[in-house]
Amino acid sequence: MKNIDLEDLLGSEPIEDVKLDIEQVKLNVPLYDNFKLCEIIICDRYFGFGEKIAPICMEELAKRRIAGDTFDFEGYIIKAQKELPVLDFTTPDIRTVLQQAISGKIK
Repeated sequence: MKNIDLEDLLGSEPIEDVKLDIEQVKLNVPLYDNFKLCEIIICDRYFGFGEKIAPICMEELAKRRIAGDTFDFEGYIIKAQKELPVLDFTTPDIRTVLQQAISGKIK
């Protein structure tokens, strides 16, 4: 398989901002199954995006529960969150990185 450069893949044109249409999401949420709604909530909590979408999904799951759905979405969400690795976005001290590189710990 040929190695593809990222610039070749994306092209030279600027990447336009992508905005999520919340109203369209609201229309589509009832069409999603329970697992997809939970995955959206999990992604929101894990990555910290979609703050407006997760409550919409939770509301839909609550409506389904009231209507008699027995899916344990709380348990599913908690279990999935525990299985995800911890994200660490801290930047290491440059001195530490250089010392590790000099001592051969970084390859």
